[in-house]
Amino acid sequence: MRKTVKSVRYSGRSEKGLRDINEDAFCAGKIGRYWVFAVADGLGGHAAGEVASGIAIDCVNKVFRAGDADPKTMLETAIRDADAQILARSAGRHDECGMATTLTAACVDEALHCTVINLGDTRAHFIAADRFEVTRDHSYVQGLIDAGEITPEEAWHHPKSNVLIQAIGDPDGEVRPDIYEGDLTGSFLLLTSDGLHDYVRAGWIREIVLRNGMNLDLSCEELIAAALKNDSDDNITAVLVHPDE
Repeated sequence: MRKTVKSVRYSGRSEKGLRDINEDAFCAGKIGRYWVFAVADGLGGHAAGEVASGIAIDCVNKVFRAGDADPKTMLETAIRDADAQILARSAGRHDECGMATTLTAACVDEALHCTVINLGDTRAHFIAADRFEVTRDHSYVQGLIDAGEITPEEAWHHPKSNVLIQAIGDPDGEVRPDIYEGDLTGSFLLLTSDGLHDYVRAGWIREIVLRNGMNLDLSCEELIAAALKNDSDDNITAVLVHPDE
């Protein structure tokens, strides 16, 4: 029999950085019998990116408040609802035409089973002393890596690193999110926007999280500070989770 936990610790930080507005949005907390976490990044260069990311986060919260289906079904419903709402609003308002967003959302139950849904280039990281797993981006550059045309190191400075092949609210694309499932026992879960993980190497992200341990607030602060130090010119968001075992 798997043990259950009474609580999950979490911390979240979001900074606009060098941008005029913050197009990132996030949520973190317990809804019903699940802990729910999400990071959305309104696409830079698109109209009303902050509106699109806000809609995505709102849909995640609403689905978990209203329903009690399995986590995978509710996360998929949240993405479908967000896509429909963003497309409808974009079509009806000239100043919001073309808005879109990424979304990475996670649901953790009392047995520490974690379900993650991902679409775009926000990421979820599973981090422990013997574990470092990261979701796969839906991006042009990730496609080049998968095809063996470039290495992950070459992707770091690729001129098309910000080009996505999927986003919520894209009128020309089909929404096909990835689902990840796993055990969060003994591990940290870190959700980030690309303003962080495109400027802080994976090894340094892992080092910061493990060094600070259960001081989740400090880890989020240091991760954002590292991105700024490395000249991140984007909004920067981090949500860090660990079971209170």
